[in-house]
Amino acid sequence: MFKNYMKIAWRNITKHKSFSFINAGGLALGMASCLLLLLYVNYHLSFDKQFKNADNVYLVETNQQGDSGILTFLATPGQMAATIQAEVPGVERAIRVSNYAAGGLISYKNNSFKKFGIFSDDGYFSLFPYKFLKGNPATAIVQPNSIVITQSLAKTLFGNENPINKIVKRNDKTELMVTGVVEDPAPNRNFQFDYILPWKIFENEADWVKTLGWGSNFCQTLVLLKDPKYFKHADDLVRKMINKHQSDYKAEGFLFPYTKLHLYSKFENGKSVGGLIDQINLFVVLAICILLIACVNFMNLSTARSEERAKEVGIRKAIGSNRSSLVWQFIIESVILSVLSMIAAFMLLIISIPFFNDLLHIKLALPYNDWYTWTILIGFAILTGFISGSYPAFYLSSFEPIKVLKGVFKGGSSALPIRKVMVVTQFTFTVFLITATICIYRQIRFIQSRPIGYEKGGLVEVKTEGTLEKNAAVIINQLKRNNAITNGAVFSQSITNNGNNTWGVEWPGKRINQKILFDLFRVGYDFTRTAGVKLIEGREFSAQYPADTAGKTIMINEAAAKVMNLKNPVGSIIKVDQPVTIVGVYKDFVWGSPYQKAAPMINFCTLNGGVIAMRLNPAKSISSNLDIINKTLKAINPAYPPIVNFVDDGYEKKFENEKLLATLANIFGGLAIIISCLGLFGLAAYAAEQRIKEIGVRKVLGASVTSLAGLLSKDFLKLVAIAIVVAVPVSIWAMNKWLQNYEYRITLSWWMFALAGLITVFIA
Repeated sequence: MFKNYMKIAWRNITKHKSFSFINAGGLALGMASCLLLLLYVNYHLSFDKQFKNADNVYLVETNQQGDSGILTFLATPGQMAATIQAEVPGVERAIRVSNYAAGGLISYKNNSFKKFGIFSDDGYFSLFPYKFLKGNPATAIVQPNSIVITQSLAKTLFGNENPINKIVKRNDKTELMVTGVVEDPAPNRNFQFDYILPWKIFENEADWVKTLGWGSNFCQTLVLLKDPKYFKHADDLVRKMINKHQSDYKAEGFLFPYTKLHLYSKFENGKSVGGLIDQINLFVVLAICILLIACVNFMNLSTARSEERAKEVGIRKAIGSNRSSLVWQFIIESVILSVLSMIAAFMLLIISIPFFNDLLHIKLALPYNDWYTWTILIGFAILTGFISGSYPAFYLSSFEPIKVLKGVFKGGSSALPIRKVMVVTQFTFTVFLITATICIYRQIRFIQSRPIGYEKGGLVEVKTEGTLEKNAAVIINQLKRNNAITNGAVFSQSITNNGNNTWGVEWPGKRINQKILFDLFRVGYDFTRTAGVKLIEGREFSAQYPADTAGKTIMINEAAAKVMNLKNPVGSIIKVDQPVTIVGVYKDFVWGSPYQKAAPMINFCTLNGGVIAMRLNPAKSISSNLDIINKTLKAINPAYPPIVNFVDDGYEKKFENEKLLATLANIFGGLAIIISCLGLFGLAAYAAEQRIKEIGVRKVLGASVTSLAGLLSKDFLKLVAIAIVVAVPVSIWAMNKWLQNYEYRITLSWWMFALAGLITVFIA
């Protein structure tokens, strides 16, 4: 019987090749889109879950109460790990981790490479049991001069030689012995590194690490519990720990699951309220919707051919077929088409994954060697076949044989209302996706066009590595003489990356218990002229004033002046750990998120920062300026390959999340439109075929091609118009809710919905 079903199904599929191609093509596109989205979703859902003990690993987050609410940040005092290890029951291991200044130059013989690193206590591999290809994980970073490297770095440095006990140099001065080689970190892990260094090296390179107390947060603390049952008691103790050791600093640490960091990193009032998981859930819904659109196409096209299949049903029922056998016949047809579609979808998936990875800068891969991959694909094809074929099967098998054989039955008419509902549903989703794409792009452009407070064009930065740490002024002056730059200044970090801040600011008139977080950005001479920041009053730091480099003066931004409510800020004395005098006030600029208001900022003067910022000479070409900069860097700092970073590139990275959302909405919205239009094309072609005699008569009577096209399109365009009416209020609600996440946001305009409607009508 089953073999007979298969034969009949295959004959029906091959008999109507164009119909089957449209049906299978739409289904293949839907399947490929759905699988690609689900592969992307799985990539993020599996973040940091590669190790068997991952669910017992926790990060210590810190809640700090301020005037604007509770601020949550992923940084702790350096003493916290050892204190947790000593005072909290149920803790197997607590360690400190930091990537601050851990990256650098790794050299072996005459080969040098810029790589990323992590400082860690020796228990790192207890929390994250990486596969060791060489060495012993228990002792790998116990010695203060040891280094554990990844498999890729080992290949780069040593080729096929055994790396163990080989001596490498860090930043051309510190000799380290290779004590272990581990597999490369999976791309979907938060801690990415080329090497891991013992914490002792961090203390040797930065003396302040050993002296900072409980009021300073500069590292991450990770905790491995013996069992989840210890969590509640451990968390209670950690919450009291900071105030117990620093009574005048009102902060609270708490344990947060490490595996949730990637997806649930957004905090409000000290509690996790989501994060990337919201976007992931959106993509799950999008994947399901695209697949349903493809299934709806299948149902529409199958029921549209009901009149053609009615005689077949009538005859088969007349000779004794029951309804269940007919249902299985039609479902098997659907499953065969679905399996063929899955084969095509799988090929599309293989072709599209490399482009998708390049576009989104991720590493998706199909696990071809795992049996469950093929089980999922086959199951997915069969399930899709059942879903898409269920309604046509039950509908077609319900025909009454007497009416069919007498010729008084019109198969398509009873299914028409449902087909119309399905088409409206499809295009409602299509209009929504187009509207969302327009809205997201408008929001990105709105923020990008917002004044950022400094001139990012023509501004470049170079990290102060090697001899540049002491020769920043030398290279700035030499490049000025060579006319490659017009101004240069030292910054504690890139102007595009925020990070350092302080609560310890006192000023005249400050209310008791008033706590405001101030950004702390150390800058050198010529800060405003180099960055293009507008100085409102006072002066900037200068070599003419020795008090600047002695830490007795500061500059502040407008937001800081407003918070302190100083009538004449220049000349006012405030306290930042010690009394300092305000010498200049400048316009606010974007240092953190471009979607939020500028925070109050304080600047101390420094001559030795993390980067050298330089304003390129606009009178010369960028390439000639860069040539001079690169030659000068090689001459002054020969051990390090010169790397010049453009500030506008760094600023653009702030929009990566929104651009990703817009790109995915654009791609999969476009695919949803194509799938919907395939179904609409199939329905329109079938409608034209059914009315071929009418079209012939009308043409004989003088009807033009345009009028006939309008006649055939009218019914479908009515459905599209209904879809637009339904989609507009849904889009308004959804987009307004999305825009609430941004302090600076666009206002939804009528033309966005009108444009989305026009695009949909034009395509349809």
